[in-house]
Amino acid sequence: MDPEDDSFTNSDLTESISLSQIQNHVRELPDQLLLLYRAVECTRNGIVITDPNRTDNPIIYCNQAFAEMSGFRIDQIIGRNCRFLQRDDRDQPAIKEIREAIAAGKTITTIIRNYRKNGELFWNELTVSPVHDASGKLINFIGVQNDVSARKEAERRVSEFYSVISHELRTPLTSINGALRVIEDGSAGKVNAGVMKLVKIALGNSDRLMRLISDILDLKKIESGKFKLSLQKVPPVSVIDTVIEALTPVADEKGIKLIKQVTAKHSVVLDPDRVVQILSNLTINAIKFSPPNGNVVLLVDNPSPDSTRFAVIDQGPGIPADQIEKLFVRFQQLDSSDKRSKGGTGLGLFISKSLVELHGGHIGVESTPGKGSTFWFEIF
Repeated sequence: MDPEDDSFTNSDLTESISLSQIQNHVRELPDQLLLLYRAVECTRNGIVITDPNRTDNPIIYCNQAFAEMSGFRIDQIIGRNCRFLQRDDRDQPAIKEIREAIAAGKTITTIIRNYRKNGELFWNELTVSPVHDASGKLINFIGVQNDVSARKEAERRVSEFYSVISHELRTPLTSINGALRVIEDGSAGKVNAGVMKLVKIALGNSDRLMRLISDILDLKKIESGKFKLSLQKVPPVSVIDTVIEALTPVADEKGIKLIKQVTAKHSVVLDPDRVVQILSNLTINAIKFSPPNGNVVLLVDNPSPDSTRFAVIDQGPGIPADQIEKLFVRFQQLDSSDKRSKGGTGLGLFISKSLVELHGGHIGVESTPGKGSTFWFEIF
């Protein structure tokens, strides 16, 4: 082409560049395909590809990881529908969900019971995704699979543990707690001062165990997504009054005064029992860490027209900035040593945070070492 020929325009140059780029991509493509093939072959995830345009959507590719997971040889897998892994255990909700997703050409992730060649059950976490060509036509499905049997077994054991706590510990402990209260209030007859002292110690520890069991059961419900709130529109002052009435005896033992400051103007939609639980956790902590004869303030205000802020303000030692990140973490305490002077399970703040978030709110803390702490949460 003559460089002085005016017929060679910018569009010609653009087209030439585009063609050159395409040619480069074509030359590189085999190496890219080889790289992808090797990556899929080496991954620890089981990978299968099926062809929905052929009868019964057969497997047309599987990697070695899938063969090892299932116990079948690759030549025993190719050409079969994936249902052979369920054997006669096909009445599973997950199977119906997979079929519906495949029929709709949608991606799905679920967990399904599968069986190895030797008949051993394994739990398969499966993600099925559609593959389309450049025109948008569905050409394949790809399944990515993980053996999560160990995780399911751990979940089963945890569930059994919670069941033991709920039935084998809470039931007899409730009876023990009730018997101790009967002795404490004198209904069982008079006892001398020495015995009463022992009864009060036992009752205090019994109450602590009851709170621990309740916290663990609440934690299970929250983590499983089965925790449901009972929402009502209530004046926030009623929640504060309930907490102060319940915890005044606890505060009195340390000579601490509970002070109510309520400036909130309107009622708020919340679960009163759970907000009482949150405030009780925060207030008990404030009492625990406050010096004798100090004050703990329970405050409610409206930082904005559509939000209600609850706060518990103490006069305790405060929290160093590098320790604040440990708060609101399960089984975590600022002093987790066996010699810590304050009791606690490390669950209260984590559960409080979870309950606030179930309300759609958020929780935080402001603290200066030596000047006390303010734990607060807002509900919108």
